[in-house]
Amino acid sequence: MAQISESAAIPRRTANHHGNVWDDDLILSLDSPYGAPAYYERLAKLIEEMKHLLLREMEDSNHDLIRRLQIVDTLECLGIDRHFQHEIKTAALHYVYRCWNEKGIGMGSSDSGSKDLDATALGLRALRLHRYNVSSGVLENFQDENGKFFCNLTGDKRVRSMLSLLRASEISFPGEKVMQEAKAFTREYLTQVLAGSGDVTDVDQSLLREVKYALEFPWYCSAPRWEARSFIEIYGQNQSWLKSNINQKVLELAKLDFNILQCTHQKEIQCITRWWRDSEIAQLNFYRRRHVELYFWAVTCIFEPEFSPSRIAFAKITTVGAVLDDLYDTHGTLDELKTITEAVRRWDLSLIDDLPNNIKIACQFFFNTANELAVEVVKKQGRDMTALLKATWQRYVESYLQEAEWIETRHAPSFNEYIKNALVSSGMCIVNLIPLLLLGQLLANNIVEQILSPSKIQELSELTIRLIDDIRDFEDEKERGEIASIVECYMKDNPDSTLENALNHIKGILHVSLEELNWEFMKDDSVPLCCKKFTFNIVRGLQFLYKYGDGISISNKEVKDQIFKILVDQVPIED
Repeated sequence: MAQISESAAIPRRTANHHGNVWDDDLILSLDSPYGAPAYYERLAKLIEEMKHLLLREMEDSNHDLIRRLQIVDTLECLGIDRHFQHEIKTAALHYVYRCWNEKGIGMGSSDSGSKDLDATALGLRALRLHRYNVSSGVLENFQDENGKFFCNLTGDKRVRSMLSLLRASEISFPGEKVMQEAKAFTREYLTQVLAGSGDVTDVDQSLLREVKYALEFPWYCSAPRWEARSFIEIYGQNQSWLKSNINQKVLELAKLDFNILQCTHQKEIQCITRWWRDSEIAQLNFYRRRHVELYFWAVTCIFEPEFSPSRIAFAKITTVGAVLDDLYDTHGTLDELKTITEAVRRWDLSLIDDLPNNIKIACQFFFNTANELAVEVVKKQGRDMTALLKATWQRYVESYLQEAEWIETRHAPSFNEYIKNALVSSGMCIVNLIPLLLLGQLLANNIVEQILSPSKIQELSELTIRLIDDIRDFEDEKERGEIASIVECYMKDNPDSTLENALNHIKGILHVSLEELNWEFMKDDSVPLCCKKFTFNIVRGLQFLYKYGDGISISNKEVKDQIFKILVDQVPIED
């Protein structure tokens, strides 16, 4: 205890983070009934029934193209599409793709001369998301001479078409001018509809809720579980939609699937909570307690039941990362941090023996977790990857030390110098690597090399994670005395730039990087899709958590409500 007092006597900066907003006893008391075999049996039965119903529904319609696309979109919005991938590919998307041409598509395969904006936009979005090679130039057929998008339909159908166009425009690649024009046009149009000042009034309430969701949570910052929960509520209140027998079964399946998955997630967050609570570091107040929020981030990235080891690893890594961030950013002195970094370089815990006890506890927490996860990786991959994992951890803490040295010396690096280091300190190097190795696929060395930097998808994910975080946090960091924020570094290199110009420039880099990330995610290559999807969804998940501010450092009301609805609150199912 004397060492804790000694540590307290040293002047130390503070980040003034609030404490844990979650009651660990509440988390540990969660006891969902949806883990019982009877619910799994009902789920399996519903899935088999739905496969036959969906095939019949897709084929039995004069509007066979748009009906297929609407079914695919509904399954995806409700989060149950993974159960029907074969049907989606063979009965829906292959069929739509055969009818696709540079002019777009109509509502049915017989409408060869009549193109429909809703069908074309739905098709463009679905085909791109499933990696069909389709050009966005098809949307130019729905622009007038002034570049405005037109739709010959009226009322709710017009609003629906514009909503489909907005959602399609978000699946954009670099340099696609028509997608940017479509996004700007539809966001303005739908914002007016939502405000009741557009050219369509008296819009169906459930459609308005879909519009509100699309405007609030664009695809690049929407979490699949949150989307599923939201659309279960939207569709559940749409009486016209529920008149169809197939829609009632779809909704029952979505609700049951959500609750069964939630039961799995509850068991995992209980595991993480016990892991945190039983560690010595939980007894200290120097470090953020964000294990619930960080596990929630894992669920936004990868929610499927078979990926439990990756979610748990992700939550542990990011929790350790938050502790290291607090240690290097605010609590540790430069000499202490140099000692810690050297201990990680040598992977020798004995080097920290003379440090204050509260810092030793943090270091032990790090080493214990890193070693535990390394053992899990060896078991899953069937070969020793310890050297790679240690080297990645070492790069990570060295980047933190670099930032600490900049703070201590009040050195403002150049923009490029800052970015080079920030790509590593973003944590993506380790946050991405270990969960990927635990996904269940054996990854050859050449695949691992393609996943890690300097691969394009990894570099872009590192950059976007860093930009998202820095744009949100730079004011807080400035108050803590951190000169080396991305905004400060840009303004140092460009002394005539205003704060507004600097932020706009950095947001512009983020926008371009997100489009490039879209392309890297969707293009064909040898990296398994589940790996690319996980990397991509880490970025989406963070943007979702940062929608209303830094939802990790500051557990605001919106994030708390989202966590509650996804991890705690069951979807009501009528008997």
